[in-house]
Amino acid sequence: MPVYKNEKAKNKKWWYQFYTGEIKNGIRERITKRGFKTKKEAEKAMIEAQAALQKGEYIEPSKKLMRDYFHEWIKTKHNLERVTLELYHSYMRHHIIPELGNIPLGKLSAHDIEMFLDALHKKGLAASTVKRIFSVVNAALNAAETKDLVTKNAADKVEKPQVSSRRQLVVWEPAFVSEFLEKTRYASRYWIAVYLAVMTGMRQGEILGLRWSDIDFEKRIITIQQTVNRHREIKPGAKTKKSIRSVALSPETIEVLKDHRQFILQERVALGPAYENNDLVVCTKFGGPVTQRAIQKVWTSFLKKTGAPKITFHDLRHTHASLLIKQGVHIKVISERLGHSSVSITMDTYGHLMPNMQEDAAAGLDSIIKTTATNK
Repeated sequence: MPVYKNEKAKNKKWWYQFYTGEIKNGIRERITKRGFKTKKEAEKAMIEAQAALQKGEYIEPSKKLMRDYFHEWIKTKHNLERVTLELYHSYMRHHIIPELGNIPLGKLSAHDIEMFLDALHKKGLAASTVKRIFSVVNAALNAAETKDLVTKNAADKVEKPQVSSRRQLVVWEPAFVSEFLEKTRYASRYWIAVYLAVMTGMRQGEILGLRWSDIDFEKRIITIQQTVNRHREIKPGAKTKKSIRSVALSPETIEVLKDHRQFILQERVALGPAYENNDLVVCTKFGGPVTQRAIQKVWTSFLKKTGAPKITFHDLRHTHASLLIKQGVHIKVISERLGHSSVSITMDTYGHLMPNMQEDAAAGLDSIIKTTATNK
């Protein structure tokens, strides 16, 4: 079996080579492919290549079109979350394939990538979206280089797209938050989701996944340990390890939750066996998970009803953080409540909302020095 191991190279990977049976310019034509981690992988790939050659379906990597390579590459992404995979497919379908699909993999150049990025900007896509799309293309080409389908990733020679600045956070003042919650309280069964976003800083998926069993009414604590995704699927865990956390509740929040629980119990009793008991705090009238689209629809109606400044549902999480900052809550505590992976993320996101911190720190130095001098 013509499978070999490159003992001289640092990585010592396996490769195969076999003759096609054709002769060109007096030379027997052969197919070579390198970059396999094990002998078994190399043998399997060679058998597949030989079978494709016999069927007339074999395409040299250099001649394979980008569209075909991208479709093959995306099929290998078994470790991606369903939502992420759908996003990749959307990028492929709407942006990557239309611009790069007809270019042979082996002939893709840095100039092609630059023109591709220029086309994305001309479409009016946000800088962050362009950056994500580029990352997908770059990952696919890195895989092609690793498998020796191309000698070099063309994207490596291109200046990476930059996101100049984050979207400016829009938050509501405490007085307006109170007024908004009062005006919308009985407008929808999903008002509780809005209330929890303001009072806990939880992410939307975390709110939709919250169960009654996750709430300790005596200790006034919520434990976040599952979410609901955009497909109404209940998923254990959270966004990150730090996202699985406990959040303390105010006495008023406990009372609001008790009222809502009574409402849910009445529905459950009325429906009887027809009720789908998922133990969810935010649920449909039949007890099932709520779609993010349903929450967005209610949120939009709330904004219209109250004439409130337009912010996203996620901005309520930022509003929660700003309310804590105004109370002088320590940044570490805020970070823990929000489930950030590090305090630095919290500081990067909300540092501009703390304009008096430096001023207070400087004033505090005077106080310490004067006190020290007096005690001498």
